[in-house]
Formats: sequence, C-alpha cells, structure tokens
Amino acid sequence: MKSKNPLTSAPIPKLIRQIGVPVTIGVLFNNLFQIVDTFYAGTISKEALAALALSFPIFFIIIGLGSGLATGTSALIGNALGAEEHDDGLHFAGQGLMLTVILGIIVSIVGIAISPTLFIILGATDATLAMNMSYITPIFIAAVCFNLVFMFNATLSSQGNTKPFRNFLILGFLLNLILNPWFIYGGFGVPAMGIAGVGVATALVQFIGMIYLCIISLRSNLMQGFDLHLLIPNQRKIIEIVQQGLPPALDLSTVSVGSFIVTYFVSQFGTDAVAAYGIAFRLDSIIWIPLVGLDVATITLISQNNGARLYDRMWSAFNTALGYGMIMMVVSGVIVFVLAEPLMRIFTDELELIAIGIVYIRISAVGLLAKPLGFVGLAALRGVKRPILPMVISITRMIVIPAIVLHVLINMLGTNLESIWWTIVWINVGSGLFAWYVVYKLMPRPKAKLAPQP
Repeated sequence: MKSKNPLTSAPIPKLIRQIGVPVTIGVLFNNLFQIVDTFYAGTISKEALAALALSFPIFFIIIGLGSGLATGTSALIGNALGAEEHDDGLHFAGQGLMLTVILGIIVSIVGIAISPTLFIILGATDATLAMNMSYITPIFIAAVCFNLVFMFNATLSSQGNTKPFRNFLILGFLLNLILNPWFIYGGFGVPAMGIAGVGVATALVQFIGMIYLCIISLRSNLMQGFDLHLLIPNQRKIIEIVQQGLPPALDLSTVSVGSFIVTYFVSQFGTDAVAAYGIAFRLDSIIWIPLVGLDVATITLISQNNGARLYDRMWSAFNTALGYGMIMMVVSGVIVFVLAEPLMRIFTDELELIAIGIVYIRISAVGLLAKPLGFVGLAALRGVKRPILPMVISITRMIVIPAIVLHVLINMLGTNLESIWWTIVWINVGSGLFAWYVVYKLMPRPKAKLAPQP
C-alpha cells in the first residue's frame, strides 16, 4: 500500500509555513550576503559601490536563467510526484541537471564576452570598466555552480524540503563575512584583490553550496534509483522541461533586463544616483523576502495537488498564501517607511546618497501591498503548468512598459529622478492586479457537486 503524500493531504496553512519559512530565512541570509558585499564595497570607494550597482543587472542574468529553469523542472517533478509517478519525476530531475550544466557553460562564455559592452552602455568609463569586470568575471566563471545550486534545490523543494537550501544560504552568509574582507585586503597567503575579492568570495561560496546540495539531493526519496543514464538527453523530456522551464527562465531574466533599463535611466542623474539606487534596492529587496518563501510554497503545493487533481486544495493554497503575503507586506511597509534614513546610514555617510535612497525606499513602500498578487499569482500559474502567461506579464512589467514610460518621462518630458521610483510602483500595482485576475480566470476549479435528485 502506498504511503499517503503529506503535500496532498496535510493542512494547507501548516504546509505553507513548513515550506515557506525555511525559504524565507534562507533568502533573508542570501540578501544579507548581498548587503555584506555592499558594505565592504563601500569601504573601498564610492566607485566600488557604483560598480556593484552596475553589475547587478548583468549578475542577474545568471540568477534568472538558472532559477527559471529550476522552477520549471520543479513544477514538472511536483506534478509527477502528485500523480504518484516517481520514475517520471526522477527522469525530469536527471534531464534538468544535464540541461543546467549546458546552460551554465553557455552563460559563462557569452557573459564574459558581452559584459564590457553592457557596462559601457550603463555608463562605465575606461577608468571604472576594469573594476566592473574584475568583480563580474569570477561570478560568470562560476555560473555552472550557481545553476546547479538552483537545480539541486528544485529536486528538494518539489518534495517540500526547503531546509537544506536554507542551511546553505545561512552558511554562505557566514562564509561571506570572513571571505570578503580576507579577499579584498589580503592576508594569510592571499593577495589583496580589491573589488575582485568580492566576486571571488561569491564564486567560492556557490561552489561549496553546489557540493552540499548535491549530497543532500542524492540522498532524498526522489533521487533513489538515480543512475547516470538519466543524464543522457531524452528528446521528449527535454521538450517538456524547455516548455516549462524556458518561460520562467526568460521571465526571471527580465528582472536583469528591467534592472538594466532602470539603471540606464538612473545613470543619467550621475554616479551618486546609481550608487544610492544600488544600496536602496538591496535594502528594499529584504522587505519582500517572505514573498519568495510564499512563491516556493505556492508552486510546490499547487503542482503536487494539480497532479493529484485536488483542485480545492490548490485554491486553498493560493488564497492562504495570498493572505499571508498581504499581512506581511502591510507590516513591512510601515517599518521600512519609518526606518528608511537609519537603514541608508548603515552603508554610507554621504548626504546626497542618503537623501536619494530615502526617497526611493519610502516610495517603494507604498507599492508593497501589490507584490503578493504578483509573486503568488505567477507561482500558481507555473504550478498548473501555464508558464507562458507569467513570462508575458513579466516581460511587459519589467521591460516593455518601463522602457516606454521612462523614455517619455526622462528623455522627452525631462522629469526628475523621483518619477522613476513612482513609475516602478504603479507598474507593480497594475501587473499584480492583472496576475490575480488571470489566476481566477484560468486556474482549474473543483467540479460542482450535483444536487441530490428529489
């Protein structure tokens, strides 16, 4: 007799907390990892801070492609496990790992080749280009490690186990506290690397995480019976993974392109604006970390229950996650609005940077309530294997509308820096409401029970 699957039977609120809380804690430490990078870059120079800000859109190419492919694979594994088709889920895991390695190699080669051009477009000068490249090059070299971290985590999160990824991100943060100053300033046989040391530290942490998550993944229930022949390309499985994984990969990569667009327009207001935006954006991203946990919990529960055709539980998961998200964003918005100035002062004592950052953080706080609609809504669509719509929504939200609106506002109407922040907020509100509407129209509903005949 088959054991009962807790993801298709246990209480939904408990499962959301069980899956989402470890993810939230892990992503919190991952963002603190980025904050540590920002802090130590600030000890080097204002130019080093700007280099990190300029590198973020390019850095996110790696994150977006790797995480997106893993998201699609996780949805396929989850649906297979929900339908009690273990071998099918295992085969998806093997094919996902194979595709991840290939993707990582391509990203490394192409990324290093095109980064100088992208930096110049973003406003890097001959004097700062070398600094930008010294930071991003070791990160691109480690692209395979980044991507395998996401894919191994996908094999675990599809089973509802998000604790190993949390443990890695906590460990990564602690290692970064040690490695950053060591590699930047040198010592104990390591030469001083400057801003390049920040990139090398990040790459090394990802390598360690890849090894750790590989070991945990191979010990999981899903990977029992894993064999190297599962890595041999299978056309049908590859097509399914690409169909489910490419849209979220492109979807998440729109964050990189969208950040590139915003940074381009911000750079027209000078280096101070870019540096302040880099600090404030990293601080702002900490606020919506819990939504990442809800995103993972939503896609895990909806994919498993969709595979089991338990549509009432799917809707319960969606509505519960959305309610949790709304409550957290209201509380977080109030806190960050009040503490905007002391938060900025942690990273810089330059008054101009602080003033710019405060305005961005407080305007961004106004739009926090709409973020759960986007996070949970798009995760739900991916969970029911409808990845195209999230991709279209993200491309429109992150690329098309910002490029058009900011061009009109900045280049044609000559508005100020604040107009960029308000544009981002209203785009997030509109796209969040649209995502919520699409879910209610397209996600499967329980069949109505027939009324008893008289």
